[in-house]
Amino acid sequence: MLIFMPLIGGIAYLVIEVLPEFSVSITGQRAVRGVKKTLNPGGDLRQHEAAWNQSPNVDNSRRYAEALLDTGKTTEAGEIVQQGLKGLFVTEPTLLLLKARIEFEQERLFEVINTLELLQAQNPDFRSPEGHLLYARALESENRTDEAIKEYSAVSSYFPGVEARYHLAVCMRNAGKHSAANAEFESILNDAKLAPGHFRKSQKPWLDAVKRKLSE
Repeated sequence: MLIFMPLIGGIAYLVIEVLPEFSVSITGQRAVRGVKKTLNPGGDLRQHEAAWNQSPNVDNSRRYAEALLDTGKTTEAGEIVQQGLKGLFVTEPTLLLLKARIEFEQERLFEVINTLELLQAQNPDFRSPEGHLLYARALESENRTDEAIKEYSAVSSYFPGVEARYHLAVCMRNAGKHSAANAEFESILNDAKLAPGHFRKSQKPWLDAVKRKLSE
């Protein structure tokens, strides 16, 4: 095991430090958390549980719930979030966003939409590319396709990386808008050619997915 730790450490540095735009995306965040868990399995959970037990404030609740979610303890994560969403913090945006993530994991899509709409209504200045993409994905999963395409288009204009644009193109194709979908897929690849090399490397899973869609 010790022989491989330098390699793992190098990957961790590459993902977390060198490719920061990758870590902003939903997939990137999961990859970053996966590297951290490999380096210190269970470490985050124990640390955040202790901090939450000492002081169950908003930040500690969010971190502890995220650590639970990362280890597959979705129900427990939801319980921690619900405990944090009380009193003055009943509409706290980061907890509402995490609540929506948990609901999405549990395929409670109607609740995802309601939670994110509440978040936006109560916190109009709060901006989250991840939350916006999650909202579009929930709309698509609820077969509200026209609304989903509208939201995908909006979030694609500022979402870091390729993920949002990929979902937009897939949604358009599923809606029968094949020409528009293929044009978006091709635009993604053309834009990637002009991007820095580290961007293409960080987005390779999504770019490969785009190429597969174009070949179908």
